[in-house]
Amino acid sequence: MGDALTCGRNDLSAYRAGFLTRLHSDHVTDLFTFFVQGFVGGGLGVGVQFQLYGPGNRGRLPHVFPPGRSASAPFNPADPTPVTVGMLRSLFDAFGADINDRMFDAAAGKIGDVVTGHNIALPPGVHLCYDGTPPRMRPFRIYEDDRVRVLATLVSHGQVVPAYAFRFESDHGSIVISGDTTLTPNLLELADGCDLLLNEVIDYDSVNASIDALPVGDEVKEAFRNHMFGAHTTEAQLRQLVRDILVRTLALHHVVPGDIGDRAWRRVADRIGRGVRTTVIAGVDDMVIGV
Repeated sequence: MGDALTCGRNDLSAYRAGFLTRLHSDHVTDLFTFFVQGFVGGGLGVGVQFQLYGPGNRGRLPHVFPPGRSASAPFNPADPTPVTVGMLRSLFDAFGADINDRMFDAAAGKIGDVVTGHNIALPPGVHLCYDGTPPRMRPFRIYEDDRVRVLATLVSHGQVVPAYAFRFESDHGSIVISGDTTLTPNLLELADGCDLLLNEVIDYDSVNASIDALPVGDEVKEAFRNHMFGAHTTEAQLRQLVRDILVRTLALHHVVPGDIGDRAWRRVADRIGRGVRTTVIAGVDDMVIGV
């Protein structure tokens, strides 16, 4: 990012690049709001384009789970697993009326000229696996400018592939964001030695109880459990993580469920951090953590 001190209140030109761990809705829903508000009045693209990096071609749909469960035809069969560049293009098309209103009525720039999408390309010899276990790999660089270097690695979010974790390195320190994943060797290697790890976490008992209470059949409940506990990080796994690698600060974020309260998540953080050198924090909205 650039020098935020030189920016006006509606000026987002300090932001040079963005990174998507995966394309599920809870990770991209606000993306276009950022873009449309950013380019109004020249907020984005003042001298520097905004680069968006995210997952590339998955190559196939997930297997139906549980095996043998009946499933309907895929949504949008012509392009059932769009990539980052395609999603960005579709968003701009869908909001075409808004974009043109801003351009013609409010003198905004042409947003397609200031935002560029990139599908992350895997290193040679690394291939996607579809059984929930990413191939063992070294972190690889996907972006670098005069202030930050960004590394990526594949992590395990069940059949949702590719799913990425990112490491941001600068003169100020290093920050790793796990994305949605269960504990994997790739994540451990990426996060080892970092100043701050932002890692998702789910509360096993609460999630299990909420699935039990769903008014659906057993096979649907089984599918929910398979995804939630096979594709997310539990408290027990985070206790293992802070014993296996050196992380200065671990901040819990993307907490599920979100309705058990901040006090409950602080207790989780206390249990994870007991007896280790890592400072463990239960993240809350608008929290600022320095490195």
